[in-house]
Amino acid sequence: MIEPLIVDMHLDLAWDAIFWNRDLTLPVKKVRSQEQSEPPQVAPDYNVGHCTVTFPEMRRGYVGLMLSTIMSRIDARRNWMRDGMRTQEQAAAMGRGHLAYYQLMARRGEIKPVKTVDDIDEAVVAWQNPTPQTPIYHILSMESADPILDPDDVAFWWDAGLRAVGPAHFGDNTYIHGTGTEGGLKPPAKALYQAMQQAGMILDITHMADQAVWESLEIWNGAVFASHCTCRSIVKGQRHLTDDMIKEIIRRDGVIGLVFCQWFIDPQITWENRPSSYIPKKKMEDLVPHIEHIADLAGGSFDNIAIGTDMDGGFGAELTPIDVDTIADLQLLSGVLTEHGYDDEVITGIMHANALKFFKNALRN
Repeated sequence: MIEPLIVDMHLDLAWDAIFWNRDLTLPVKKVRSQEQSEPPQVAPDYNVGHCTVTFPEMRRGYVGLMLSTIMSRIDARRNWMRDGMRTQEQAAAMGRGHLAYYQLMARRGEIKPVKTVDDIDEAVVAWQNPTPQTPIYHILSMESADPILDPDDVAFWWDAGLRAVGPAHFGDNTYIHGTGTEGGLKPPAKALYQAMQQAGMILDITHMADQAVWESLEIWNGAVFASHCTCRSIVKGQRHLTDDMIKEIIRRDGVIGLVFCQWFIDPQITWENRPSSYIPKKKMEDLVPHIEHIADLAGGSFDNIAIGTDMDGGFGAELTPIDVDTIADLQLLSGVLTEHGYDDEVITGIMHANALKFFKNALRN
């Protein structure tokens, strides 16, 4: 029997709530109704799309544990969504605003922070028989390390609950080169990494430029994962993982979160040349080639595969797999995988068990 619990390793919920002004305590239908009359359009000619993730919808889909991001960065180029800040201090202030949002949602009882192995065990037990009041448990993560002002600031963030850090995002920032750029680590990165390792944080290589991945892994001895990535050998583009990167994550007992976005599963699209208009045609079953490829690189093991949907992370229902309208539809994935011949153990691993094992080991160590 497959337990319904789902772990989603990447959701930008504070960014959704603050940048797009979404009340995530409402049902998805209510948010969509609000935005029909007043679309949350911040950047010219950019629309985030139809909402897919709110707390009620997560409960309906048994998404009981997530990685919730602090997502703020500097970006002198004024990126396509116009959410980059001009200085690191501004990015840090925005990041602390995201932290405050999660703290307020915890105060309300919507979510509950996970900081230890015991907290993970509590989440699993709570979601075996959830009620409408059961909180969604969350491990605090960070996408772009700009909000960490310097190595001394790591202690503040650790005490606040931050457990996983992806130093990179779009462009280059204080510490590293990321998606759309070429380069490696910047001079401040080494001291930051040392402080992160000493604290016990987990490294997320998602969004790193290729050179930055290998320079990071050369000096990082702690736990490593890729929260939301797919395979570059299937879908071309720098944003995705090369086979060598996947092999290194596997060698280090890490996990890779499958992204529920057309741009990550349609081989006809390259990341650098994403079309301005696009008719979605891929379903959840189109994640299967990525699952098979990662397993092949792992010698037939499916233990390194997890879920990192990135839903509402800059795209909406228009770009999710066509059989996914909201995050609650993740429950349909088990049936899709069963139809493709996977047994209950493999499916349970992908849905939650692989991620749970990884984070328990990482936090324990």
